[in-house]
Amino acid sequence: MQRCLTRSRLSPIRSGEWVAKRTSIAEYPCFKILLYNSISYYSMVEYDYAMYRGVRVGTKGKAMNTTAMYNEIQALLKRGERIAVATVVKTIGAAPCGVGTKMLLRADGSTSGSFSGAQVDKQVAQETAKALRESRSQIVHVHLDADQAVGSCGATLELFIEVLHPEPRLIIAGAGNVAQALARLAAPLDFRIVVIDDRRDLADPQMFGDQVQVNFGDIPQSIRALEPDEASWIVIVTRGHQMDKNALRAAVETDARYVGMIGSPGKIKNIFRDLLKDGVARERLEQVHSPIGLDLGAETPDEIALSIAAEMVMLRKHGSGVPLKTQHHFLEEVVEATRET
Repeated sequence: MQRCLTRSRLSPIRSGEWVAKRTSIAEYPCFKILLYNSISYYSMVEYDYAMYRGVRVGTKGKAMNTTAMYNEIQALLKRGERIAVATVVKTIGAAPCGVGTKMLLRADGSTSGSFSGAQVDKQVAQETAKALRESRSQIVHVHLDADQAVGSCGATLELFIEVLHPEPRLIIAGAGNVAQALARLAAPLDFRIVVIDDRRDLADPQMFGDQVQVNFGDIPQSIRALEPDEASWIVIVTRGHQMDKNALRAAVETDARYVGMIGSPGKIKNIFRDLLKDGVARERLEQVHSPIGLDLGAETPDEIALSIAAEMVMLRKHGSGVPLKTQHHFLEEVVEATRET
Protein backbone atom coordinates (compact mmCIF):
# COMPACT_ATOMS: atom_id res chain seq x y z
CA MET A 1 0.00 0.00 0.00
CA GLN A 2 1.12 3.56 -0.66
CA ARG A 3 2.21 5.30 2.50
CA CYS A 4 2.99 8.87 3.52
CA LEU A 5 6.77 8.78 3.92
CA THR A 6 9.11 10.96 5.95
CA ARG A 7 12.69 11.89 5.16
CA SER A 8 14.01 8.74 6.86
CA ARG A 9 11.98 6.34 4.75
CA LEU A 10 13.85 5.80 1.55
CA SER A 11 12.15 2.45 1.09
CA PRO A 12 10.14 1.26 -1.91
CA ILE A 13 6.52 2.31 -2.35
CA ARG A 14 5.87 -1.21 -3.57
CA SER A 15 8.38 -3.85 -2.84
CA GLY A 16 10.74 -4.56 -5.74
CA GLU A 17 9.09 -1.94 -7.96
CA TRP A 18 10.74 1.38 -7.23
CA VAL A 19 13.37 2.80 -4.88
CA ALA A 20 14.47 6.41 -4.29
CA LYS A 21 18.10 6.90 -5.27
CA ARG A 22 18.89 10.52 -4.40
CA THR A 23 20.41 11.24 -1.02
CA SER A 24 20.32 15.07 -0.84
CA ILE A 25 17.40 17.47 -1.17
CA ALA A 26 19.65 19.76 -3.21
CA GLU A 27 19.69 17.11 -5.96
CA TYR A 28 15.99 17.55 -6.64
CA PRO A 29 14.79 19.77 -9.48
CA CYS A 30 11.80 20.89 -7.44
CA PHE A 31 13.97 22.26 -4.63
CA LYS A 32 14.04 25.91 -5.62
CA ILE A 33 10.65 25.92 -7.33
CA LEU A 34 8.76 24.57 -4.36
CA LEU A 35 10.74 26.58 -1.81
CA TYR A 36 10.75 23.85 0.80
CA ASN A 37 13.35 24.60 3.46
CA SER A 38 12.84 21.26 5.12
CA ILE A 39 12.26 17.87 3.60
CA SER A 40 10.20 16.88 6.62
CA TYR A 41 7.19 18.17 4.69
CA TYR A 42 7.99 16.61 1.39
CA SER A 43 10.34 13.68 1.37
CA MET A 44 12.74 12.80 -1.41
CA VAL A 45 10.88 9.52 -1.70
CA GLU A 46 7.58 11.26 -2.33
CA TYR A 47 9.16 13.40 -5.04
CA ASP A 48 10.64 10.43 -6.86
CA TYR A 49 7.38 8.57 -6.57
CA ALA A 50 5.60 11.54 -8.08
CA MET A 51 8.01 11.40 -10.99
CA TYR A 52 7.36 7.66 -11.22
CA ARG A 53 3.64 8.39 -11.57
CA GLY A 54 4.36 11.02 -14.22
CA VAL A 55 3.36 14.05 -12.16
CA ARG A 56 5.02 17.26 -13.30
CA VAL A 57 6.02 19.14 -10.18
CA GLY A 58 6.17 22.92 -10.30
CA THR A 59 4.69 23.29 -13.78
CA LYS A 60 1.25 24.41 -14.84
CA GLY A 61 -0.84 23.74 -17.89
CA LYS A 62 -1.86 27.40 -18.09
CA ALA A 63 1.24 28.84 -16.49
CA MET A 64 1.99 32.55 -16.71
CA ASN A 65 5.35 34.01 -15.88
CA THR A 66 5.46 36.83 -13.36
CA THR A 67 5.96 39.56 -15.94
CA ALA A 68 3.00 38.42 -18.02
CA MET A 69 0.80 38.23 -14.92
CA TYR A 70 1.65 41.76 -13.79
CA ASN A 71 1.21 43.11 -17.33
CA GLU A 72 -2.27 41.63 -17.46
CA ILE A 73 -3.14 43.01 -14.03
CA GLN A 74 -2.07 46.47 -15.15
CA ALA A 75 -4.01 46.21 -18.41
CA LEU A 76 -7.21 45.11 -16.66
CA LEU A 77 -7.01 47.91 -14.11
CA LYS A 78 -6.44 50.44 -16.87
CA ARG A 79 -9.62 49.19 -18.53
CA GLY A 80 -11.47 49.80 -15.29
CA GLU A 81 -12.02 46.18 -14.30
CA ARG A 82 -12.15 44.91 -10.72
CA ILE A 83 -9.99 41.84 -10.24
CA ALA A 84 -8.67 39.56 -7.51
CA VAL A 85 -5.25 37.90 -7.37
CA ALA A 86 -4.65 34.76 -5.30
CA THR A 87 -1.03 34.19 -4.28
CA VAL A 88 0.41 31.19 -2.44
CA VAL A 89 2.17 32.50 0.68
CA LYS A 90 2.72 29.17 2.44
CA THR A 91 2.52 25.47 1.62
CA ILE A 92 2.09 22.51 3.94
CA GLY A 93 2.54 18.99 2.68
CA ALA A 94 3.19 17.84 -0.86
CA ALA A 95 1.80 20.91 -2.60
CA PRO A 96 1.70 20.89 -6.41
CA CYS A 97 2.87 24.52 -6.61
CA GLY A 98 5.23 26.78 -4.78
CA VAL A 99 5.14 29.97 -2.78
CA GLY A 100 4.50 32.89 -5.11
CA THR A 101 2.29 30.98 -7.55
CA LYS A 102 -0.57 33.24 -8.66
CA MET A 103 -4.00 33.09 -10.20
CA LEU A 104 -5.89 36.12 -11.50
CA LEU A 105 -9.69 36.18 -11.44
CA ARG A 106 -11.71 38.68 -13.48
CA ALA A 107 -15.19 39.95 -12.65
CA ASP A 108 -16.68 37.70 -15.34
CA GLY A 109 -15.22 34.60 -13.63
CA SER A 110 -12.46 33.91 -16.15
CA THR A 111 -8.95 33.24 -14.84
CA SER A 112 -5.31 33.42 -15.79
CA GLY A 113 -2.61 31.32 -14.18
CA SER A 114 -2.91 27.91 -12.58
CA PHE A 115 -2.09 25.97 -9.43
CA SER A 116 -1.16 22.82 -11.35
CA GLY A 117 -4.47 21.08 -11.61
CA ALA A 118 -8.08 21.60 -12.64
CA GLN A 119 -9.49 20.62 -9.25
CA VAL A 120 -7.10 22.87 -7.37
CA ASP A 121 -7.78 25.74 -9.76
CA LYS A 122 -11.53 25.32 -9.22
CA GLN A 123 -11.17 25.48 -5.44
CA VAL A 124 -8.95 28.54 -5.61
CA ALA A 125 -11.25 30.26 -8.12
CA GLN A 126 -14.24 29.74 -5.81
CA GLU A 127 -12.43 31.30 -2.86
CA THR A 128 -11.16 34.15 -5.00
CA ALA A 129 -14.60 34.85 -6.48
CA LYS A 130 -16.03 35.05 -2.97
CA ALA A 131 -13.41 37.63 -1.97
CA LEU A 132 -14.13 39.62 -5.13
CA ARG A 133 -17.87 39.61 -4.41
CA GLU A 134 -17.24 40.79 -0.86
CA SER A 135 -14.67 43.30 -2.15
CA ARG A 136 -12.37 42.29 0.70
CA SER A 137 -8.78 41.06 0.60
CA GLN A 138 -8.22 38.05 2.86
CA ILE A 139 -6.13 35.02 3.72
CA VAL A 140 -7.71 31.62 3.10
CA HIS A 141 -6.61 27.99 3.29
CA VAL A 142 -7.30 25.49 0.55
CA HIS A 143 -6.96 21.85 1.51
CA LEU A 144 -5.94 19.34 -1.16
CA ASP A 145 -6.62 15.63 -1.09
CA ALA A 146 -3.87 13.16 -1.93
CA ASP A 147 -4.99 12.90 -5.54
CA GLN A 148 -4.67 16.69 -5.89
CA ALA A 149 -1.25 16.92 -4.27
CA VAL A 150 2.10 15.64 -5.47
CA GLY A 151 2.60 13.03 -2.78
CA SER A 152 0.33 10.70 -0.86
CA CYS A 153 -0.39 12.89 2.16
CA GLY A 154 -2.36 15.71 0.60
CA ALA A 155 -1.46 19.35 1.15
CA THR A 156 -2.68 22.75 2.25
CA LEU A 157 -2.19 26.04 0.43
CA GLU A 158 -2.29 29.28 2.37
CA LEU A 159 -3.41 31.99 -0.04
CA PHE A 160 -3.44 35.74 0.17
CA ILE A 161 -6.32 36.93 -2.02
CA GLU A 162 -5.96 40.59 -2.90
CA VAL A 163 -8.92 42.45 -4.37
CA LEU A 164 -7.77 45.22 -6.69
CA HIS A 165 -9.90 48.15 -7.77
CA PRO A 166 -9.03 50.37 -10.72
CA GLU A 167 -8.07 53.92 -9.91
CA PRO A 168 -11.27 55.98 -10.22
CA ARG A 169 -11.40 58.35 -13.18
CA LEU A 170 -13.24 61.66 -13.06
CA ILE A 171 -14.39 62.94 -16.45
CA ILE A 172 -15.47 66.58 -16.31
CA ALA A 173 -17.48 67.72 -19.33
CA GLY A 174 -16.82 71.44 -19.55
CA ALA A 175 -13.80 73.50 -18.57
CA GLY A 176 -15.40 76.59 -17.03
CA ASN A 177 -15.10 77.97 -13.52
CA VAL A 178 -16.93 75.12 -11.76
CA ALA A 179 -14.87 72.53 -13.67
CA GLN A 180 -11.63 74.26 -12.73
CA ALA A 181 -12.61 74.41 -9.05
CA LEU A 182 -13.74 70.77 -9.07
CA ALA A 183 -10.48 69.62 -10.67
CA ARG A 184 -8.52 71.38 -7.91
CA LEU A 185 -10.60 69.71 -5.20
CA ALA A 186 -10.61 66.24 -6.76
CA ALA A 187 -6.89 66.06 -7.53
CA PRO A 188 -5.88 65.02 -3.97
CA LEU A 189 -8.81 62.59 -3.73
CA ASP A 190 -7.09 59.90 -5.84
CA PHE A 191 -9.03 60.54 -9.04
CA ARG A 192 -7.47 60.49 -12.48
CA ILE A 193 -8.99 63.62 -13.92
CA VAL A 194 -9.90 64.24 -17.54
CA VAL A 195 -11.43 67.57 -18.60
CA ILE A 196 -13.19 67.90 -21.97
CA ASP A 197 -14.19 71.10 -23.76
CA ASP A 198 -14.66 72.27 -27.34
CA ARG A 199 -13.47 75.80 -26.57
CA ARG A 200 -9.80 76.19 -27.31
CA ASP A 201 -9.32 79.05 -24.84
CA LEU A 202 -10.64 76.93 -21.96
CA ALA A 203 -9.22 73.55 -22.97
CA ASP A 204 -5.82 74.75 -21.85
CA PRO A 205 -3.60 72.38 -19.81
CA GLN A 206 -1.91 75.35 -18.15
CA MET A 207 -5.21 76.24 -16.48
CA PHE A 208 -5.46 72.83 -14.80
CA GLY A 209 -1.92 71.73 -13.98
CA ASP A 210 0.04 68.52 -14.53
CA GLN A 211 -2.39 66.25 -12.66
CA VAL A 212 -5.23 66.87 -15.10
CA GLN A 213 -5.54 65.56 -18.66
CA VAL A 214 -7.23 68.15 -20.87
CA ASN A 215 -8.90 67.06 -24.12
CA PHE A 216 -9.96 69.55 -26.77
CA GLY A 217 -12.81 68.38 -28.99
CA ASP A 218 -16.50 67.66 -29.34
CA ILE A 219 -17.78 66.90 -25.85
CA PRO A 220 -20.27 64.05 -26.54
CA GLN A 221 -17.86 62.37 -28.96
CA SER A 222 -15.01 62.72 -26.47
CA ILE A 223 -17.10 61.13 -23.70
CA ARG A 224 -17.83 58.13 -25.91
CA ALA A 225 -14.21 57.89 -27.03
CA LEU A 226 -13.02 57.67 -23.41
CA GLU A 227 -15.24 54.57 -22.95
CA PRO A 228 -16.25 55.28 -19.35
CA ASP A 229 -16.41 52.14 -17.23
CA GLU A 230 -17.43 51.14 -13.72
CA ALA A 231 -14.51 53.09 -12.31
CA SER A 232 -15.53 56.31 -14.11
CA TRP A 233 -17.35 59.31 -12.68
CA ILE A 234 -18.82 61.84 -15.12
CA VAL A 235 -19.68 65.40 -14.12
CA ILE A 236 -21.45 67.52 -16.72
CA VAL A 237 -20.92 71.27 -16.28
CA THR A 238 -20.96 72.59 -19.85
CA ARG A 239 -22.00 76.03 -21.05
CA GLY A 240 -25.62 75.50 -22.03
CA HIS A 241 -28.83 73.49 -22.22
CA GLN A 242 -28.22 71.81 -25.59
CA MET A 243 -24.65 70.84 -24.81
CA ASP A 244 -25.62 69.48 -21.40
CA LYS A 245 -28.35 67.38 -23.03
CA ASN A 246 -26.00 65.96 -25.67
CA ALA A 247 -23.32 65.27 -23.07
CA LEU A 248 -25.83 63.55 -20.79
CA ARG A 249 -27.12 61.40 -23.64
CA ALA A 250 -23.54 60.24 -24.30
CA ALA A 251 -22.86 59.67 -20.60
CA VAL A 252 -25.91 57.48 -19.93
CA GLU A 253 -24.89 55.23 -22.82
CA THR A 254 -21.77 54.23 -20.88
CA ASP A 255 -21.08 52.03 -17.86
CA ALA A 256 -19.99 54.98 -15.72
CA ARG A 257 -20.50 54.47 -12.01
CA TYR A 258 -21.66 58.04 -11.50
CA VAL A 259 -23.22 60.61 -13.84
CA GLY A 260 -24.07 64.05 -12.49
CA MET A 261 -25.30 67.18 -14.25
CA ILE A 262 -25.50 70.74 -13.05
CA GLY A 263 -28.60 72.80 -13.75
CA SER A 264 -31.69 74.59 -12.58
CA PRO A 265 -34.89 72.60 -11.95
CA GLY A 266 -36.42 73.89 -15.17
CA LYS A 267 -33.43 72.95 -17.31
CA ILE A 268 -33.14 69.49 -15.76
CA LYS A 269 -36.84 68.76 -16.36
CA ASN A 270 -36.61 69.85 -19.98
CA ILE A 271 -33.55 67.70 -20.63
CA PHE A 272 -35.12 64.64 -18.99
CA ARG A 273 -38.29 65.18 -21.01
CA ASP A 274 -36.34 65.42 -24.28
CA LEU A 275 -34.24 62.34 -23.55
CA LEU A 276 -37.29 60.28 -22.63
CA LYS A 277 -38.83 61.26 -25.97
CA ASP A 278 -35.60 60.18 -27.66
CA GLY A 279 -35.93 56.72 -26.16
CA VAL A 280 -33.52 56.91 -23.23
CA ALA A 281 -34.72 54.50 -20.54
CA ARG A 282 -36.29 56.02 -17.46
CA GLU A 283 -34.31 53.59 -15.28
CA ARG A 284 -31.06 55.01 -16.61
CA LEU A 285 -32.12 58.62 -16.09
CA GLU A 286 -33.14 57.79 -12.51
CA GLN A 287 -29.48 57.01 -11.84
CA VAL A 288 -28.37 60.50 -12.90
CA HIS A 289 -27.43 62.83 -10.03
CA SER A 290 -29.17 66.01 -11.04
CA PRO A 291 -29.33 68.49 -9.47
CA ILE A 292 -25.76 67.53 -8.70
CA GLY A 293 -24.06 67.72 -5.30
CA LEU A 294 -25.09 67.91 -1.65
CA ASP A 295 -27.24 70.71 -0.29
CA LEU A 296 -24.63 73.07 1.17
CA GLY A 297 -26.37 76.26 0.10
CA ALA A 298 -23.59 76.66 -2.47
CA GLU A 299 -23.53 79.73 -4.70
CA THR A 300 -20.01 80.41 -5.96
CA PRO A 301 -18.10 78.09 -8.35
CA ASP A 302 -15.86 76.96 -5.50
CA GLU A 303 -18.82 76.21 -3.24
CA ILE A 304 -20.65 74.34 -6.01
CA ALA A 305 -17.51 72.31 -6.71
CA LEU A 306 -17.26 71.50 -2.99
CA SER A 307 -20.85 70.22 -2.93
CA ILE A 308 -20.14 68.02 -5.97
CA ALA A 309 -16.90 66.66 -4.51
CA ALA A 310 -18.64 66.00 -1.18
CA GLU A 311 -21.36 63.95 -2.90
CA MET A 312 -18.77 61.93 -4.80
CA VAL A 313 -16.79 61.15 -1.65
CA MET A 314 -20.00 60.23 0.19
CA LEU A 315 -20.99 57.75 -2.52
CA ARG A 316 -17.50 56.38 -2.92
CA LYS A 317 -17.10 55.79 0.82
CA HIS A 318 -20.73 54.68 1.36
CA GLY A 319 -21.39 57.57 3.71
CA SER A 320 -24.79 58.99 4.65
CA GLY A 321 -24.17 62.68 4.13
CA VAL A 322 -25.96 63.60 7.35
CA PRO A 323 -24.22 65.76 9.98
CA LEU A 324 -22.14 63.61 12.31
CA LYS A 325 -23.55 65.55 15.27
CA THR A 326 -26.95 63.99 14.63
CA GLN A 327 -25.47 60.49 14.80
CA HIS A 328 -23.77 60.96 18.17
CA HIS A 329 -24.89 62.36 21.50
CA PHE A 330 -21.61 62.75 23.38
CA LEU A 331 -22.71 65.70 25.52
CA GLU A 332 -25.77 63.84 26.76
CA GLU A 333 -23.58 60.81 27.56
CA VAL A 334 -21.15 62.96 29.55
CA VAL A 335 -23.94 64.72 31.44
CA GLU A 336 -25.63 61.42 32.23
CA ALA A 337 -22.35 59.89 33.43
CA THR A 338 -21.72 62.93 35.64
CA ARG A 339 -25.12 62.58 37.24
CA GLU A 340 -24.50 58.93 38.02
CA THR A 341 -21.24 59.75 39.83
